[in-house]
Amino acid sequence: MGSERPNGEKPRVLVVDDELVFIKQTQECLNANGFEVITARNGRDAVALASRGEADLVLLDIIMPAMNGVEVTRILRETPATADIPIIVISTMTEYKDRVEFFRIGANDYMPKPIDNGELLARVRLQLQLVMLRKELENANQALLQKNNMLEKHLSRIEHELGLARKVQRSLLPATSAKLGNISVWINHISCEDLGSDFIDYTQDEDGAFHMIIADVSGHGIASALLAAQLKVLFLTMVQRKLPPSQLMDQINQLSQRFLTDEYYFTAIYMHHNPQTNQLSLVNGGHVPLVYYDYAAGKLKQIESSNAPLGFFQGERYQQVRLTTQPGDLAVLFTDGISEHMNSSREMFEIAGVLKVVETHAHDSADKLADLLIKRAREFGDTPVFNDDVTVGVVKFGG
Repeated sequence: MGSERPNGEKPRVLVVDDELVFIKQTQECLNANGFEVITARNGRDAVALASRGEADLVLLDIIMPAMNGVEVTRILRETPATADIPIIVISTMTEYKDRVEFFRIGANDYMPKPIDNGELLARVRLQLQLVMLRKELENANQALLQKNNMLEKHLSRIEHELGLARKVQRSLLPATSAKLGNISVWINHISCEDLGSDFIDYTQDEDGAFHMIIADVSGHGIASALLAAQLKVLFLTMVQRKLPPSQLMDQINQLSQRFLTDEYYFTAIYMHHNPQTNQLSLVNGGHVPLVYYDYAAGKLKQIESSNAPLGFFQGERYQQVRLTTQPGDLAVLFTDGISEHMNSSREMFEIAGVLKVVETHAHDSADKLADLLIKRAREFGDTPVFNDDVTVGVVKFGG
């Protein structure tokens, strides 16, 4: 569920909003799932409650009387006693620059109203779990300096908690399969460690347009997993702006550099499909190729990258490729955990292995093709264990 208080009490969530209907809805949801809820109707009362140690996490509205959400966030982050409290901003406001401002001054997450209770619980649990992990890591480091003989016990406990965090992280992934109009989607994700650094997500906007992104964050572990979680928020926020795909990736590249440190970057493919024109627009930023099967022609295409990974260059301008989809066409997205998987002779599965599977099974269902791709890579590698995160997404057009 989340990190408990030292005396065993339920995690306490401070809900700050001037709308009684929203407070009641959120309170019922959290109470029913093992959380204690305290409320505030304005920013001044929220700061007072948080400063007294009343809250483990804050759900914060933006526009409120007696101190708005920006002021509350800034005060909590500048006060040592409240500097580490997770803050999830929940609001109906749509101004992009204002949402970015919240991340700049220290908000941990953003959710637009109206909220989905399942997604709210997943995000609250993830933030509380990450707080607990940071505390566990700090305690383990102190114990190592003081008593080396306690190291094994602490590490075992941390590994257990990381396993729980992985379950929370997976809850943020989209549904494994979906039927969105005439598009069928199937995804599969396998982490080589407790917390994965691959990310995949898809959504359909109010106009019926389909959006999908796959990304691979450099490195592994907690830091990479945190960055992958931030990408979900950034992706969903940018999709709402309805930018051309190349401009959307430009914006993600620029904004991601605010939370990426020098040693981190990520490769990504963004895909946008317009159901009215059947136009598919693709942007590949330093990622392995996207494999596209043209059903009518019976041919495969590789959409390779013509740009640097995201997070490298502030001024990078991303290029897009346009295709027109026909019934039976499909797109296969994957991370390099598939193509770089090795066998005992140190040979890689490579893109050629992916192409062979797609060509042979292009007429199969999306779920069967995704599962077969992972199965064939495993068989090639002589072991069921991958040495890197593996993510596969198959999108089939026209039913």
